[in-house]
Amino acid sequence: MSTYEIAIVVGMALWIVVAVAILVGLLYAIRLLREAREPLRRVSGTVGDLNERLKPVLGNVEQASEQARRIAARLKTDADDVGRTLRSASESTGRMVDLVEERVVEVAALLQIVQEEAEETFVTTASLLRGFRRGSRTVSAAKQMKRAIGDRRKG
Repeated sequence: MSTYEIAIVVGMALWIVVAVAILVGLLYAIRLLREAREPLRRVSGTVGDLNERLKPVLGNVEQASEQARRIAARLKTDADDVGRTLRSASESTGRMVDLVEERVVEVAALLQIVQEEAEETFVTTASLLRGFRRGSRTVSAAKQMKRAIGDRRKG
């Protein structure tokens, strides 16, 4: 597994951990909001007979309840958005991994070609050097023979 793949897996894991943490926080907030509604309902039932004198208080309680419903709805919407974002990120990451795999295969093929070319160049160069050495020896031998023949003629 390459470093890039490890980075992708770690990134995906971090995304999942963050998403789970957000979802747990949202669920906890929704639970708290639901628990907060029940005491408000009990208070509303208990002060029913004092309705006329406590109308402003009841109005405030109703507003708080409405706000709590809006917050719960907003939290649910946000949780849905987070889910969609995670699915989208997962799909994007999958596509990115596929592209990286394709590139790795292409690079591996290119490296294979480069290695073959390097080996071929090495063999060609070695062969050429061997030919030069043999030619050099042949020329040296020919010069020695020429000197030897020249020395015999003189002598």
